[in-house]
Amino acid sequence: MNVAAQAAPHMPGSRPRSVTSVAGRFLLHCAFLVIAIGCFTAYQHLAVEGRSTAALVCLVAAALFAFAPIRDLLRVVFRLEGRALHLAHVLGTAALVVLPLSGRVSGAPLLTRTALAPFAVMGAAQAMMHQGNPRSAAQAAAMQRFAASLPEVAQIAAAGSFSSPENAGRAVAALSDVLSRAQALGETELQSDPAFQSALTRVPTRFGANLGLDAVGLALNRLAASPLTAGAVPGLRARLEVVRQTVAGRATPIAHRPALKTKSIKGK
Repeated sequence: MNVAAQAAPHMPGSRPRSVTSVAGRFLLHCAFLVIAIGCFTAYQHLAVEGRSTAALVCLVAAALFAFAPIRDLLRVVFRLEGRALHLAHVLGTAALVVLPLSGRVSGAPLLTRTALAPFAVMGAAQAMMHQGNPRSAAQAAAMQRFAASLPEVAQIAAAGSFSSPENAGRAVAALSDVLSRAQALGETELQSDPAFQSALTRVPTRFGANLGLDAVGLALNRLAASPLTAGAVPGLRARLEVVRQTVAGRATPIAHRPALKTKSIKGK
């Protein structure tokens, strides 16, 4: 009776604590995954810019945070503890690091999806908070055209190879069109009402556009590896740099820009 009496008061409190603990772990791992996605996006951005050391640090951080939920699962399900659990975490992290470095995992889909988010947020915020001062028709159209082209960039970046000159030509034309749309987006932002040219209001546009351009950079790396499209890459990279300058607000006037030519595709 004494044992039952002593245990009874603890039983009602033990279950809520268990549920709270599970919910807390779940939220913690969700936070870890969000951090991992952010670090992996930063890795892709820094890799495109050629900052290899910083990119590698972000990739390792992404792998560490991404494997944390799996580590917890190994601990709970397989009862791994101590050195075995640490070893599993190290090996799992190493495997996650190797996948992007070997090219088996492309970051273009993540970049394009992340790039679409600021435009969606901007549209919702504009509809709710700035109804009396809407974005111009040119801004809205340029933003919509650029956002609509991002999924195609992800497909090009994820393509294994270009089997024919026709497919290669379509890929080059698609990237050229994306760059033209990004250029138009940057120019309409520069020419917009001054209320939309402040640093705060232009941050979402720059963020989304730059991530989209990072995806274009990854797609150009894919094109550079193919003999059918390699000749067109230098011209597209030059255009990419011009577009980045425009999006950053350091655009050269159109009348003073050098003409950028894209080489034709072999076999056409």
